[in-house]
Amino acid sequence: MDTGSGSTKVEEKEELKAVVLADTFDELFQPMTQNRPRSLLPLCNVPMIEYTLEMLALSGVVEAFIMCKAHADKLTAYIKQSQWARGHAQMKVFVRTVRHATTIGDALRAVDESSAIMTDFILCTGIVVSNMNLSKIVAAHVANKKRDGNHIMTMLLQETTPGHRRQVKSDESVYFIDPSSSRLLALNSHAAVPRVRTTVIQPEVITAHAEVEVRADLTDTCVAICTPDVLALFTENFDYHIMRRDFIHGILESDILGKTIYAHVLGGSSSITGDADGELLAGEGLAFVSHSGYAACVTDTAAYDAISRDLIGRWAYPLCPDNNPGSYEAYSYSRGAVYKASSVRLDRESRVEHHVILGADSRVAGQASIADSVLGARCSIGENSAVRGSHLFGDVRVGRNAVIEGSVLGERVTVLDNVVIERGCLIGDDVTVGPNVRVSAFTRIARRRMRRKIGSPESMHDDDSDDDEENTWADAERTESDPLDGLDQFDRQAVGAEGVGYVWGNATADAGSDADSDYSDDDTDQRLRHLHTLGSTMADAAYPESDGEGSADEDDDEDNELAHLSPQEEFERELYLTIKRACDDNLSASKASLELKSLRMSYNKEQDEMRAGVVQEVLRTIDMDALADSASRTLRRWGPVIAEYIGDGRDQLDLVDILERHCALEHGLVDATRTRLFVRLVYLMYQLDIVEDVAIIAWHNRAQKRAGEVNQELVRALEPVVDGLNESDDESDEDSGSDDETDDGSDESE
Repeated sequence: MDTGSGSTKVEEKEELKAVVLADTFDELFQPMTQNRPRSLLPLCNVPMIEYTLEMLALSGVVEAFIMCKAHADKLTAYIKQSQWARGHAQMKVFVRTVRHATTIGDALRAVDESSAIMTDFILCTGIVVSNMNLSKIVAAHVANKKRDGNHIMTMLLQETTPGHRRQVKSDESVYFIDPSSSRLLALNSHAAVPRVRTTVIQPEVITAHAEVEVRADLTDTCVAICTPDVLALFTENFDYHIMRRDFIHGILESDILGKTIYAHVLGGSSSITGDADGELLAGEGLAFVSHSGYAACVTDTAAYDAISRDLIGRWAYPLCPDNNPGSYEAYSYSRGAVYKASSVRLDRESRVEHHVILGADSRVAGQASIADSVLGARCSIGENSAVRGSHLFGDVRVGRNAVIEGSVLGERVTVLDNVVIERGCLIGDDVTVGPNVRVSAFTRIARRRMRRKIGSPESMHDDDSDDDEENTWADAERTESDPLDGLDQFDRQAVGAEGVGYVWGNATADAGSDADSDYSDDDTDQRLRHLHTLGSTMADAAYPESDGEGSADEDDDEDNELAHLSPQEEFERELYLTIKRACDDNLSASKASLELKSLRMSYNKEQDEMRAGVVQEVLRTIDMDALADSASRTLRRWGPVIAEYIGDGRDQLDLVDILERHCALEHGLVDATRTRLFVRLVYLMYQLDIVEDVAIIAWHNRAQKRAGEVNQELVRALEPVVDGLNESDDESDEDSGSDDETDDGSDESE
């Protein structure tokens, strides 16, 4: 065959590869990662690495290289027996051990040295959960690279609403983006506490661009599309250890390198579409994708809990427990977002309430209750025990009269009778707790005592990186017969008289090693120590009491005020801000509804609570100086949103109760305005088909008998409306009766 220079040259499409970082070089999951890497911990009873590999396979990745240091042998063994080792697997998976790596930078330098990556690739951690096909985003990245020769990376960011459960509590990041091209111009990150009121950027970020978006509502998904130049830059710059603090900041602020980074923002605080085939658009000669989807990274146990709730609540559909990746346990889905394996055994008097996963062969005894929790395979819950907002791995045994609140329990943990485990606790594998003991909030308990090797680093200071989890444990390879495990050696005060285990580390030291803050050092504010943990709120980062010397500044006073809000007060504040933002930004009803749904999921609120809160905040936006017009405009705008919280007749009666309470108790209203407002609101709700006439009549009849509970002036003011509705019903009945008589007469004549 002639292959001379005159033959047509065919350009073959490059195979897409991926680099998966299995280590994050922090200690945020210890002691849960004492026996396995974080990427093999179960999320909704599926190893986290499976979600990542499924996303890559769906995106057309041909080869994935997993870079691993801690427990590399266990990760290798898992991959060898998984679906990814089969001959017909659509993606080849290789595990590469990086024995001397202490940071993400070291791992990426090892990738560059191996020469395994020579084309554009997907870079992510092994703890990413996504329903997305990234092929269109990769195509946009390649198109941008052809137009912008300095383009080296496209970051994947997820939009979140303030207070959303997936928003990182310990870190605040501000992204400066050119909306015409989606180019990332600057990134400013800082610890959430102490509160920073200003952000500093170079003036040319603003002056050199016609328009700049300033976004504080974005979360890094730990997914990026990269060129091989990224690896080369890590090799050339040995001071690059961390992705955001070192590499991205270094690229954006360097005048010498001249490289550019683009951002792809997933719209919406949460999404229910898994299709990534968005339309490829163009802006100023550059390509980007109009797309929504779900992507999140399990950076800490707070994110672990939030993402679990998203999967259970079907916010990442079609990625959900009854459609798990791989060949894992099949679940049946039932009302209340309850997922059960076929072999689950429930006592007749047990209570499985809502948002629950029950693994294979699990058993729940009589009078026991489970809510907002995940139970692994072969878990057993004893009589009169309660598990709320918690995650139990396989083979956990819970005795009688125990309470587990907002915690994570590892494999083969035994909780004896009358034990209370408070929120934020992490209990490692093979620990026994009890009986008759209370484990304080945010306590970590391990089977073996924590002992660092000489020279082992205290932390790697990385926001998306896992401290050498093997080095953290001096006796990690000891057997169960270890003499250190003698009965008199355990921390009896924490684990109880028959308990087996040790309190892990020390809270202060652990806080200093939290690398997710991006700016960790030996003086890291201790108030951050719980913000990485499930069950935490800003109140857990409260300022310490003053020693009497000097006085706090205004910022500190405001931080203290916010930090001491109760969960309910936090919710009310976020609800107010959400409604206010929707009004200020003139959001559509559908977008406002989406934000409110996200807020509801964040705070786990019931329908009745949302109805009361939303209606009251909406009513407070009415301008009383132009009552008639303002009330009409407000309810016509917010009516579709309010209608989503109205179901049966009971909900309609409750809505009228809410209107009556608002008009009766709202400050600053004169009596005449109260009655006008109440009548106007009720009638508008009727006109908008939110409340039926029968509900208004029923409420009025009931309210007349509740003189001590309901404002009777408002009841009397509503009488003309009720009379009109009754007359309409009577006329309808008469018309119906006339029609019946006519029909009867015609039948007789026939």
